[in-house]
Amino acid sequence: MSTTASSSGSKHRTALAELWRDGDVAPRLDGFLDLVPVSELGAVGAQLNIASYLLMAQAPTEHPVYKPTPFKRARDLTQIASPPAAASPSEVYLAALDFLDRFIEEAATRGLALRDRLDAQGLVWCIAKYGASSGWTKQEQLAFKRWQGEPPEDESTVHQLAASLYVEDEFLDRVLKLLGQKRQVIFHGPPGTGKTYVARKLAEHLAGTDGSVGLVQFHPSYSYEDFVQGYRPAGDGASFTLRDGPLLRAAKQASKSQGTHVLIIDEINRGNLAKVFGELYFLLEYRKEEVTLQYSDIPFRLPENLWVIGTMNTADRSIAIVDGALRRRFYFVPFFPSEPPVEGLLERWLKANSPDLAWVAGVVDRANALLSDRHAAIGPSHFMRDDLDETWVELIWEHSVLPYIAEQLFGEEERLCEFALAALRHPHAGEVADGPPAAAD
Repeated sequence: MSTTASSSGSKHRTALAELWRDGDVAPRLDGFLDLVPVSELGAVGAQLNIASYLLMAQAPTEHPVYKPTPFKRARDLTQIASPPAAASPSEVYLAALDFLDRFIEEAATRGLALRDRLDAQGLVWCIAKYGASSGWTKQEQLAFKRWQGEPPEDESTVHQLAASLYVEDEFLDRVLKLLGQKRQVIFHGPPGTGKTYVARKLAEHLAGTDGSVGLVQFHPSYSYEDFVQGYRPAGDGASFTLRDGPLLRAAKQASKSQGTHVLIIDEINRGNLAKVFGELYFLLEYRKEEVTLQYSDIPFRLPENLWVIGTMNTADRSIAIVDGALRRRFYFVPFFPSEPPVEGLLERWLKANSPDLAWVAGVVDRANALLSDRHAAIGPSHFMRDDLDETWVELIWEHSVLPYIAEQLFGEEERLCEFALAALRHPHAGEVADGPPAAAD
């Protein structure tokens, strides 16, 4: 062995001894790097990468490997400042350890227990370097890609859906965020505002090719046995058999796949909800818990990938006020003509499809101003049809809109003349300017 090689080996052993001695990690790192020339290790990132590998041999859970790119990406995503450019290698490494400690603390507040820094480092690398898991729901994947700052492939699909519904992207983004967090929303507002239509289109988007969409409509005689599970007459007419309702069928379908499955409950507040929902009041809030259903001894829970969109008509005064228990379990999304997403929707639709009938939007707005009750407002859906022309506008107004207005004006029938189509279309036609009569010739 040459003298040079022997000297180099002795120097490296000394450097390792310095790195692996007892004491704080910073002076040990500095001492190691002082003994090993920069020319042998490269830039600061490479120096720390090699040094941290060697440190890991001594205490793998306390001193995980450092790589600059994942840590910078993780700091950017979490909006935590990186060490200054002038920081020494040991300061950079200590900042990385501190970041992992903060990561462990934050994860614990969200119900995720990480055992040590090595666990945290592995999760940081996964988040910073890899994409969304194929096992997540479509909306979870979409949310993760957005959070990473990368335009997801189906972002354009969301934009296209918003454009086809004549609503703003921001509205759909908000609904998707609410659904992703609680799994349940209710669209509420007067009739004709597109609640069910939007619910169905949104459900189809969420389900894609891997999920499914189901729809059920509640009514006053609808029961738990209809919705969840109950005994029904068998084919022979002489016995009864236990049958699953639409909820259990949707849940079983969702549990067999990783796609998003959506159950739409139309007119959700027309049923006796406490009676119809039964154990669902608990399961809707505690998705990870199991309960035993009334007609079955088998534990049941709602799958995470089964989402619920309800619609509620707020103009029906015969419907009891929704109780607080249901309100806690759903996010409520308003559909009123005076506010987004319905505000201006008819005008946008008419300009795109029937520009010569754009005046109809003004008529509806004036009628709603006269009604002065957001829960009784006239929705745009009455007129959003492909074959709309002036004849159809008159027919719809006379046989759909006016009867609805007459119901709202019960006891004030003399006001109906204010809602005549001609009067609303030409509100100033009958006005005559005040002043003296013209002089005779």
